[in-house]
Amino acid sequence: MDGLRNIRTERGDDGVIVVVFDKPDSSANTFDRRTLEELDTVLAGIEQDASCRGVVFASAKETIFVAGADLVELSRLDPDGIRAIGAFGQRVFQRVAALRVPTAAAIHGACLGGGFELALACDWRVASDDKATRIGLPECQLGILPAWGGSTRLPRLVGLPKALDAILGAKVMPAKKAKKLGAVDAVVPREYVVREARRSALGAAPRRKRHWLVNNRLAAAVIRRSAAKTLRRKTGGHYPAFFRALDVVTRSVSRSIERSLAAELDALCELTSTDVCRNLVRIFFLQERAKHYRVPDTPELPRDHAERRVAVIGAGVMGAGIAQWCAARGLDVILKDISTEALARGMATIADLVRGLEKRRKVTRVEARQILDRIRPTDRDVPLRHVDLVIEAAVERMDIKQAIFRDLAARSGPDTVLATNTSALSIAEIARATDRPQHVVGIHFFNPVARMQLVEVVRAADTSPETLARSVRFVQQIGKLPVVVRDSPGFVVNRVLTPYLVEAGRLFAEGVDVEAIDRAMKAFGMPMGPLRLIDEVGGDVAVHVARYQAQHFPDRVELPPMLETMVERGLLGRKAGRGFYVYPKKGRPTPNPEVRALAGGGSGERPSRQELQDRMALAMVNESARCLEERLVEAPEDIDFAMIMGTGFAPFRGGPLRWADSLGAGEVVRRLEELAQRHGPRFAPAELLVRMARENATFYKDDLPAPATDAA
Repeated sequence: MDGLRNIRTERGDDGVIVVVFDKPDSSANTFDRRTLEELDTVLAGIEQDASCRGVVFASAKETIFVAGADLVELSRLDPDGIRAIGAFGQRVFQRVAALRVPTAAAIHGACLGGGFELALACDWRVASDDKATRIGLPECQLGILPAWGGSTRLPRLVGLPKALDAILGAKVMPAKKAKKLGAVDAVVPREYVVREARRSALGAAPRRKRHWLVNNRLAAAVIRRSAAKTLRRKTGGHYPAFFRALDVVTRSVSRSIERSLAAELDALCELTSTDVCRNLVRIFFLQERAKHYRVPDTPELPRDHAERRVAVIGAGVMGAGIAQWCAARGLDVILKDISTEALARGMATIADLVRGLEKRRKVTRVEARQILDRIRPTDRDVPLRHVDLVIEAAVERMDIKQAIFRDLAARSGPDTVLATNTSALSIAEIARATDRPQHVVGIHFFNPVARMQLVEVVRAADTSPETLARSVRFVQQIGKLPVVVRDSPGFVVNRVLTPYLVEAGRLFAEGVDVEAIDRAMKAFGMPMGPLRLIDEVGGDVAVHVARYQAQHFPDRVELPPMLETMVERGLLGRKAGRGFYVYPKKGRPTPNPEVRALAGGGSGERPSRQELQDRMALAMVNESARCLEERLVEAPEDIDFAMIMGTGFAPFRGGPLRWADSLGAGEVVRRLEELAQRHGPRFAPAELLVRMARENATFYKDDLPAPATDAA
């Protein structure tokens, strides 16, 4: 067919037409308006083709079937444009469902959002067993819902409870799990996917189970009420997409397809107009940008550049986690510790992590063995001249780190990158212990390594552009998300987080109940309260970081003596069984009366929830503004991205600086000045905020960050 750019068709002797998605100059297929128009044109031709016996939809890409709607295009549309593209996509996929011949989706690679909705419109779905194949409807994570038929067709296919679990969980599944769900009919080796799909398309349309017991008005109402309670508990009511999706999906089973599609479209238009949706889409763009980010004014590395051999110095919790993560991504790892006991504990930790991967079926038994085989533990000073990158993860003491780096510089190769995992110490001061500070950089992972995506790449004054570029590429290579920051006490995440945690400790010392403090910040949207977070991190770790910050910023970080007393008495949090909470072997943590006795009665004041939130959350805003003022990062989105990915700062608010914009600089300054009058100069607003309030300025000039360019 003439005029097609993103799609081509192939006809076999068997009468099956294979519709191949292959967007040029891109590693991904997405549904933008042009692709939908081309698909509509192809379908019109198929409808008129009497010789066609079946249709297969496939992809020419290595790792992607169709990755969903083109969010860049969608983010630029006004409300009328959203309604138009939503309705058009529904009409095109409904046209697929109405074809007179059987249809099959040959799924290899990512089949997400609109890509899965196309597959749901087909009669059959055949998926490859390749690890690249991931299937799901993750729209709720972006503040919207599946609106090209996914909220309508999935419950009809697999039953309402399973469909809700997939849609509200925003789950992305491997092919075998999708088959178990009932969303895929067959799983075959990659090389047979199109062949099996053709075979399906030559057969009759399948007879599907109707799910009458759960897909009826009465059952749906019961499920809706129960699920709504669970959602309110999990989300705090902050994420409207989950509630709208729940309503649309549960009502779809007792509506006609046409009425259900109309409800999908109305919900889509409503949700895309919310700040929550815009903030979640921004976060998605920032994640994509981090995956492909290239540091300005650094050398262009070859596309195939990769670090192959790394050494990790220190086999504690962080060192073991880093070693396991690198080995699981195919790197050869030397794990060094001076203590054989620590080395044994580290390898036991790694073995536990790998067993967990195997148990969750993330890796096979053979792959698990290969991960362990890539790690070479040693307590000796082995040669490091052929190691590409070293990551030091020893104790947080400057004298120890300097001694380690002095030794590393002598034993490593001339091009080896020397990285420290320190969470706060000066990279420049560590580098001064070496004769080549240009090769020294901070690569700060967060704990637990296996769960936290963010990595701070810290540039010291002498760090060379090539070292920085290689460090960023390394972080991307191992599947983490880098944010580049300048060398400063606490970098960005810990510097912004510390005033928040210290203020929470101060509130507790003033007599505010531990649960009141934590509930206030959970209601704000944080994943857990600050005192619970201190317990999870470890009171000793939190106090160590706070002491270091207090040395550099004594005017606004003053450690409550009670926190130090807790450390002295071994009340270190979860790892000690006691902290702000008591952690029983079974059951939920409860407030620790021993700590309340340490704090005493306090001031007797009982601040409102709003004041609690202001004292803690605005402390983060104020410090974030100072970080931007000092140019620790290039742009406000770097801080917001780091705080969301590194601490779980309420994603629906968009980060501390985006939240400040929503309040207005004038309102932020007014609240901070009131807090400073009542509680001291630590709340004095940053000069940048004062200037912005005077000029009625905002941190962000553009509505959305520039999306990443395709990496193909």
